Parts: sequence; C-alpha cells; structure tokens
Amino acid sequence: MLIVASNPTKFIQGYSEQFERSFLENLRRSHTTKRVSAHVVYNEYIRDKNHVHMNATRWTTLSGFVQYLGKTGKCVVDETEKGWFIQYINNDPVAMARQEELKRKRQALLDHEERNRRFIQAQVKEAQAKFGLDDDGDENKPAHQPRVEKVSMSLKLESKSKLASVESKKSIQSAFGQDVDDKSGKDGEPSSSFDHETSWKGGKRSAVDAIMEEETRKRQRRDEDDERANRLDHWIQPGLVVKVMDKDVGDGAYYKQKGLVVRVHDTYVAEVRMLESRDVLRLDQEDLETVIPLVGRPVRVVNGIGRGALATL
Repeated sequence: MLIVASNPTKFIQGYSEQFERSFLENLRRSHTTKRVSAHVVYNEYIRDKNHVHMNATRWTTLSGFVQYLGKTGKCVVDETEKGWFIQYINNDPVAMARQEELKRKRQALLDHEERNRRFIQAQVKEAQAKFGLDDDGDENKPAHQPRVEKVSMSLKLESKSKLASVESKKSIQSAFGQDVDDKSGKDGEPSSSFDHETSWKGGKRSAVDAIMEEETRKRQRRDEDDERANRLDHWIQPGLVVKVMDKDVGDGAYYKQKGLVVRVHDTYVAEVRMLESRDVLRLDQEDLETVIPLVGRPVRVVNGIGRGALATL
C-alpha cells in the first residue's frame, strides 16, 4: 500500500493500459469488426478470473471507457436506447492491406461488368441501327409512307352451307398447322407479305438476342478462366478448423473430429491439434476437409478467387 500511495499515477496508468489492451483483444477475437453491445463485451471480459478490475483504472464507468475508445479512434461507438454499442477498428497493417486488396478486386469486378454492359448496349444500338429497330424493338417508320390505293372487291354470295363448310375446313387446317390463307387476296400476296414481314422481324430480334447471348458466354468463360487460374491443388493453412475424414487415423478414434491447423509442412501436410483430446497429429491434406462455420461467424477463403481473405458467412 505504501508503494502504491507513493506513486498512484504510475500504477493507475499501468492498470489502465493493461485493462484497455485486454478489453480490445477480447473484442477483436470474439467479435472482429462487428457492431456489438459494450455490456456484452465487458461481461465476456470479466469472466476471466485474472482480469484487471475497472476500479483500478482511471475510468470509473464503462460508458466513460467506451467514449474514450471512440475519441482515440480505436473503435466506432454510438449510444442507443439499449445502451452503448461498440465496433472494433482493425488497424493491423496486414488486415488493412488485405481489405485494400479485396476492395481493389471488387472495384475491378464492377469495372469489368460495367464495360460489358456498355459493350452490350453498343452492340444492341448497332443492331437496331442496322436492321431499322427502335428502342422497343419495332421497325422505324419510314419518313415517306407509300400511298395505299383503296381496292374494292366484289364477291358472289354463296349459300350458308357452303360458307360453313369452308370455315370448317379452315379450322381443321389451322388446328394441324396448315396455312389457311393461301388464297387470301389476289394471288395470295397479302398472306405472303405478312409471313415474310413477320419472319424478317423475328430475324432482327434474333440477331440482337444472339449478340447478348454471345457476350454472356464470353463473360462466363472469362470468369471460369479466372477461377481456374486462382485455384491451386493445396488449401491447408495455419489457423483453419478442419475435420478428420480418414477412418484409419488412430483406428477411427479421430474420425470426423475437429482440429486446428497449427503448422503446415511441405505444403500438403498439416500439424493438427484436436479440439477435444488436445492431441497433435500430422496428417495429409487428403485426410482432411474444411469445416463450414455458423452463420455470422468469420470464414476464410482457402482456394480460388480471394484465396486467404477473411469474410463473414
């Protein structure tokens, strides 16, 4: 007591630094950069029997400590009706570099999609201009409409029975997909003109669809090539939680049990510490498989695009 009383500022400063360091370490490990209630983090921290009590620090309340973390830029804090909430700011150079790399890749992907979208729009406009389509896919009306002469036709009245038989025949032919208008108009011209115009419009629309389908296939092939280029034949990394899938390991005692990769040897061999028995095993990559965490927990990409990056499931 006399030693503490002789220089209380020194001891309070030391305990304050230790309290802050332990609190932030618990926040970083348990919640990473997620927004969480400060009381939840504090209750997790005091579960450790060897923790530093807040009474020994320069902060008298948890609210004052949280506000201090916000002012010093170590955390993002905000006060709500449910109390103070806190979010850890990861200033680790490695983590910041990783986040910057992920941001750059996302931006590159967005730029790539934007270029594809603009290219497809340009192709569609070119096809519309070439085949005379407007924005709705219809033909542009010519500036000068040809004069259409009114044609009058006279037909002899036939008996009702004959007309009914003709209509019945047309219905049967239409049901079997036959052309029922072969004799409509003079020499069948109106029917022939309509069929030709319809098929021509369909051809123009098919050309635009074909361009868009081709661009979609090209984009899919590029994505598949990028995925193959970033995929390796090894994936084990230190810090991964894996599951033993070889029944011969330990005569089946470790089958489907989880462990933590603590070290990697020669790229394909992992030194695994089992979570239950705490035994350390040396296993080949083929004897292991990855473990998918619960929703909301951190997950690491072990292969393909974004290999080594951390994300939240």
